[in-house]
Amino acid sequence: MQAADPIYDSPAGHACFLDLLKKSGWGMVGPYERAAFIVENNDGTLGCVEWPSIHSYQAESFHGAIPANAIAIAHTHPVQFRYPSPHDGDEATRLNLPIYTITIRGVYKSVPGVEKALAIINRQSWINDTPHLTAGLRPDGVAGNVNSNGVTNQ
Repeated sequence: MQAADPIYDSPAGHACFLDLLKKSGWGMVGPYERAAFIVENNDGTLGCVEWPSIHSYQAESFHGAIPANAIAIAHTHPVQFRYPSPHDGDEATRLNLPIYTITIRGVYKSVPGVEKALAIINRQSWINDTPHLTAGLRPDGVAGNVNSNGVTNQ
């Protein structure tokens, strides 16, 4: 089962999710999480701004200003907690940002104001998937060096 999602389906978003999961020991090394802001760069491409790891028990937190260009938050869960917690949904609503929960078993999205999280991908093999788009494309499928008028940026 897979739901279309512009961040998960983008090469940069998928790479960010995978990198966070690797850095968390695939969610199997301990009860620790990793997190990042997903940001939209000025050229429309996506970026991953990792949070400093605090290695706290089943949690990660960020102290500071949320980047102005943040469009989502991604964080890992230990493998035994594959689904978003109620707190993940509450935080998505409070911050008005979607929050992705990433485990080796799947990716879920808590949407602001929506009680039940969406299953973006619900299978372990997602870590081997390659997004359809090439690395230089924005989530809308247009090359990163093309402006809104369809003209290549010089």
